[in-house]
Amino acid sequence: MRSFWVLTHKYIGLFLGLLLSVTGVSGSLIVFDRELDELIAPETADFPYAEQLASFDLALANATEAVGNDSVPTRIALGRHGGAPHIVRFPARDGGVGPLEVSIDPGSAQVLAIRGWGEYPVTWLYRLHMSLMGGERGELLVGLMGFAMVFFCLSGLYIWWPRGGGRVWRKALTMTTKKGVFRTNYDLHKTIGVYFLPVFLVLGITGIEIVWHEPFERVVASVLPVDPDNAPQSQSQSQSQELPSVTVDRVAASAQAQYPLARIQRIYFPADTNAVFRVTVSHPEEVWNEYSTTTVNVDQYSGVVISVRDGRNVAAGNIFLDWMFPLHNGDGLGIFGRILVFIAGLLPAILFVSGTYMWWYKRRANLRRVQNECSPALQ
Repeated sequence: MRSFWVLTHKYIGLFLGLLLSVTGVSGSLIVFDRELDELIAPETADFPYAEQLASFDLALANATEAVGNDSVPTRIALGRHGGAPHIVRFPARDGGVGPLEVSIDPGSAQVLAIRGWGEYPVTWLYRLHMSLMGGERGELLVGLMGFAMVFFCLSGLYIWWPRGGGRVWRKALTMTTKKGVFRTNYDLHKTIGVYFLPVFLVLGITGIEIVWHEPFERVVASVLPVDPDNAPQSQSQSQSQELPSVTVDRVAASAQAQYPLARIQRIYFPADTNAVFRVTVSHPEEVWNEYSTTTVNVDQYSGVVISVRDGRNVAAGNIFLDWMFPLHNGDGLGIFGRILVFIAGLLPAILFVSGTYMWWYKRRANLRRVQNECSPALQ
């Protein structure tokens, strides 16, 4: 039985290891996506630290004027801090890969840069990680990589599991560099696999959920209570009186009044005359910086809060599902989690290289043995 799992683990690893390496390394880099983007493209964050935020409406007016073509913004993502830009999104231009993004100085509301998502380096990494640049088919392939990761974890654990007492366990949990290149690669491979196995499992399972969210939710709902109506799709009041839409500053103030201690992360604008403003906020006790599970729905004509979806008070199944994405990118565990996921994303490449070396080394040794056995017969 063990020999079957060794062969399966080895050859599936040789076949899929390179793809896992690519998705892992690209995933590591986008763990710090905004920071990396600001480092690569400093023009998007070239402004003094903003102690006080400028008007959101002024920022949107400046962004809309800069984009032109009567384009209407769809959302604004607030900067993580006073030294990070707001990002205003518009629909994609003709032929664009993704939405148009306008970077805004949060202190002065001035436009810093206009770029198309998928057309600058950090978003290239996103496309590589999410779909291997292959569109919908690529997304399915990446989802299969999640299943592959879970398989490697379980089969690797079975292959590694020590059969013996304390000395055998100590040997299994340590590595040596004094017994040749093959033994070093073997120990490196099994040590990385064992110590990072919980992280790899989490990344594999959460990756599956992100690609196949609806089937995953049905599975979760079969064992945990899930409230599908926990975030009601509210509607704004009728336009019978032809009321103008309220300002975004008013919307932000209403959401902030609902949760005075929370931090607004994103404001999504109404898609039609009946839709609402959706404001996502994170609470002080929540460690994540790039994600939120609480949504405040605000009427677009009165500026009144219609409904809320408080991520702290939801069914157990909803809590489980809400944690999938922030665990996948590490944000759910703060800076420690992001660093851990960053490291874990680089390791499949090391596992692939070490596994490939061991396969090549054994294959070469087997060929030499066969040649030596055949040589006397030919003489």
